[in-house]
Amino acid sequence: MLLIVLILVVIVLSIIGMEIAWAIAMACLAFIFMTQMGWWDREIPLVLFAQSMREGLNSFVLLAIPLFVFAGELMNASGVTHRMVRVASVLVGHRSGGLANVGVTANFIMSGVSGSAVADAAATGTVLVPEMTKRGFPPTFSSAVIASAATVGPIIPPSLVFVLLGAIVEVSVGRLFLAGVLPGVIMFVAMFLTTWWICRARGFPVEPRATRQEKVSAAFDGLFALLAPIIIVGSIVGGVATPTEGAAVAVAYTLVLGFVVYRSLTIKAVIEAAGATAIASGVIMLTVATSQIFAWLAVQARMGEILTEWMLSISDNVWVLLGLANIIMLVLGTFMELLPIMLILAPILFPLFAGMGIDPVHLGVVMVLNLMIGMITPPIGLNLFVLAAISKQGVFEIFREALPYFVTLMIVLALITYVPMLTLTIPTFVMPK
Repeated sequence: MLLIVLILVVIVLSIIGMEIAWAIAMACLAFIFMTQMGWWDREIPLVLFAQSMREGLNSFVLLAIPLFVFAGELMNASGVTHRMVRVASVLVGHRSGGLANVGVTANFIMSGVSGSAVADAAATGTVLVPEMTKRGFPPTFSSAVIASAATVGPIIPPSLVFVLLGAIVEVSVGRLFLAGVLPGVIMFVAMFLTTWWICRARGFPVEPRATRQEKVSAAFDGLFALLAPIIIVGSIVGGVATPTEGAAVAVAYTLVLGFVVYRSLTIKAVIEAAGATAIASGVIMLTVATSQIFAWLAVQARMGEILTEWMLSISDNVWVLLGLANIIMLVLGTFMELLPIMLILAPILFPLFAGMGIDPVHLGVVMVLNLMIGMITPPIGLNLFVLAAISKQGVFEIFREALPYFVTLMIVLALITYVPMLTLTIPTFVMPK
């Protein structure tokens, strides 16, 4: 009974617009108070609320989160985003799709730098949506393209979500990074072809073909920015740095780019980036902390056993159960943010599927891809809200234009789920267990 109350309070408070961290905290407090009123077989001390939150943040790996966020803010402030868009434009702007596929390509390139879908959507959307609107693209379509393309951000390394997942289920972050490479490429190709088909069918404009000099200039201008993911991921995969140290390398490299190479960073811009990082990191860490007490209470209320028994009552075939897990995560992703879903479900699903022979690295990529699809599904799709704010269009109008991308990503999800070699080949070759 109390487990149902716990879940319903989170859902209701999220739907009415409360921040997810506070919604989870309120639900947990309600659960604890109800146990103290004798509604459960034992009383849970209120002090456990604070203790569990503290323990949830007591992880060295989590230090990578504010560092990666800071690196992303610095890259935006130093003009890396504009350079990435310029590189994408000279590569694909003249093909069917025009600036729409420039957006897809730019987000793919940016994903190797920021590791955040929301950051990529905001950065590329701010640059491209106004330009696409000037060229005659409907603003709802422009927003849908950028919102969908940005979902590749946490799949291509480095990834904030993989760092968090590695900390939660104690899986190698380096192997998760490598496992995301091929699925990320597949997502990019699938969305590029979808955009090409839509734009060709609707007669959207293309850009003039870049001259050889423009291509060389764009490549030279973006070279050092393109080296960022190689340096960051290489340091982690090569064993030179931990994920947290790799994030520090990202910050240091970005500062060198901004102050020495591009000379576009100022002390004021760094301070503003630090302030934005503090706010974003505070929200993330508060959600991690409250989700920790939620997960602990869910364990006490046998949520893991109940969910496992329910799934096994439907089928004991591992591939059927994987499909069922996908459905659960996709449904939850429509009204919950990715962080609490991951923090709540990962401790339940990973032991279940590990016992059935599913590699946790493969399951990790499947889970993150599920949660990325949730970024473009209303009512809580964060990418939709970011682009709605930029384009001044309605969230549901943007989602209607994003439906072809939703279908495309669902096909990619099925492919990644049922062909494990797509995720495991690279990490098995580069970082064998």
